[in-house]
Amino acid sequence: MGNLVFFRKTTYLALSVVAAIIAVNPVAHAEDKYATAKELGLMEGFPPPPDKRVTKANALQTPPYNRWAYQHMRMFYPTANVPAADVPVPLRKDIDPNFAKDVKINEPGTGKTKSLAEFLKETWTDAIVVIHDDKIVYEKFLNGMTPNTPHQMMSATKSFGGLLGLVAVANGKLKESDPVTKYVPELNVTDGAFANATFGQVLDMTNSMDFSEVYDDPRSGIMTYAAVLGWVPKLEDVEYPDSLYEYLVTLKTDKEHKDGEIFHYQTPKTDVVNWVTNRVNNASFQQALYDEVWSKIGTEGETYVLLDNNATLVAGGGLNATPYNLARFAKMMLNNGEFNGKQVIPKSVVDTIAKGGSIEAFDAGPDSDDIVHKKGEWSYRGQWWVKHTPGMEAFMAIGVHGQWIYIDRNHDIAIVKVSSMPVSKDTYLDGYNLEGFYGIVKYLANK
Repeated sequence: MGNLVFFRKTTYLALSVVAAIIAVNPVAHAEDKYATAKELGLMEGFPPPPDKRVTKANALQTPPYNRWAYQHMRMFYPTANVPAADVPVPLRKDIDPNFAKDVKINEPGTGKTKSLAEFLKETWTDAIVVIHDDKIVYEKFLNGMTPNTPHQMMSATKSFGGLLGLVAVANGKLKESDPVTKYVPELNVTDGAFANATFGQVLDMTNSMDFSEVYDDPRSGIMTYAAVLGWVPKLEDVEYPDSLYEYLVTLKTDKEHKDGEIFHYQTPKTDVVNWVTNRVNNASFQQALYDEVWSKIGTEGETYVLLDNNATLVAGGGLNATPYNLARFAKMMLNNGEFNGKQVIPKSVVDTIAKGGSIEAFDAGPDSDDIVHKKGEWSYRGQWWVKHTPGMEAFMAIGVHGQWIYIDRNHDIAIVKVSSMPVSKDTYLDGYNLEGFYGIVKYLANK
């Protein structure tokens, strides 16, 4: 009953936030909070009316403008391309005609059963692609999306950075037990968050760091980080470092915890993983992603990463990729690192991710809420979220505002879902998305 009350309270809070935004946003349709960018009239006209313009100031996290922005991010921020493969490999399809009708989804906290169409609408879905037995069995593109439209992936980017770090370990370029400062001596500062941490601890986000991941506080760690990147306006009374690298050096340890004690999800840790991986590979994230993965899985079309004002890649949340290229990637992960008959990344790397990290460290940290992330059922490994519930094991890349890559090897199912939710993080919506995936797995597993 406590969980039910919590879900309802969270739902009301989320809806209250959206209602408040609508009240001050004449662009939003009060009658339909799920309205698409087209229905809202965003960026329509030459020029668009002022209240319907998407700008750098409102593109990143302001609803409803993000409904349009997440498919056009490079119009507002510096970017760098990730090239496609020389020869594209088409995705095989075997569309299930009963999928949309027969998939049923539990709405968290209400006891209601929802249809797939209701679930997709009520989680502000832009696209979903479901793979089973190596084929696409269901796909849906909403809000103007297409199979080959790049979409902002937010923190799902972290999982790609973690993967590249684990591949570098598998290739013998470094060890997880190596100190971070062996490769990035710039981080060897007094009381620095990375001064005594190992690469493995930073990969699993168990190094001690004082940093708050609160998106609605302009003075929080994550919003200071975004201001340093040039993604959000800077506060006039705050002095900011000039670059992401300079900012990472300023981060300090959390006095209440030692390295390795607890899992604490904090975005700059991914940038340090990327910094180390850049050094050992002597290559940028985008180059390594192309060399190790994108060139080998038959990708096509446009993929790009967001940069800060100094042309530095933002590994914590900068990837923009198409549903079909993400589906190719998910299919490769589902098949133990193999794609189209060739080994792309070592199977041992996928096994390492799927096995997960320390459940005890996860439960001891602030991200274990015992509602969505129930005690004893979750861990975090190599920048991937890992679910250990018997019969429902999965690992996933997750980004705020509803970006997901869900991999269930036991049932041979992968799900790519990209969205433009109006809130960054929300217990109810996170739970609803997961219930959607569970409903899909249940349907396919019982066919």
